[in-house]
Amino acid sequence: MANLFGAEFRRVEDREYMGKSAMVVIATRTYDTTVEDLWEVVTDRERLARWFLPVTGDLEIGGKYQIQGNAGGTVLRCDPPTALGLTWEFGDQVTWLNVHLEPDGKRARFILEHIAHKDGTSEEHHKKFGPGAVGIGWDLTLHGLGRHLTAPQV
Repeated sequence: MANLFGAEFRRVEDREYMGKSAMVVIATRTYDTTVEDLWEVVTDRERLARWFLPVTGDLEIGGKYQIQGNAGGTVLRCDPPTALGLTWEFGDQVTWLNVHLEPDGKRARFILEHIAHKDGTSEEHHKKFGPGAVGIGWDLTLHGLGRHLTAPQV
């Protein structure tokens, strides 16, 4: 599926996470690259800044990171080249991101899960914006990632 905007597949599901009821937005897209290259694209500061935003901090397990003008948090999991887990702290809300990379023939599949506990703040946000509450931002991110992979020096 070439030239897609955003995710190839996106869904919202209910799940229990850390013993509490949670809403999970899952976005998936397959890219014409290897899992190893995709891992570098999502973990290398220089490449991140080209398709996402500049990131500062300690990009290792237990390290704190900050995305310029956006969220920050803590690196919870780092299993190169297939899995990355982070807290996503924006304002006074803490949510979680899990990124999984897997081979898909000669391509690589990127799977992002954005998890939020169901509490007053997240439920009101979801009621107001529906499934697009966080999905549209991630669709734009996956589109930017795809553009970077087709022109990595830009």
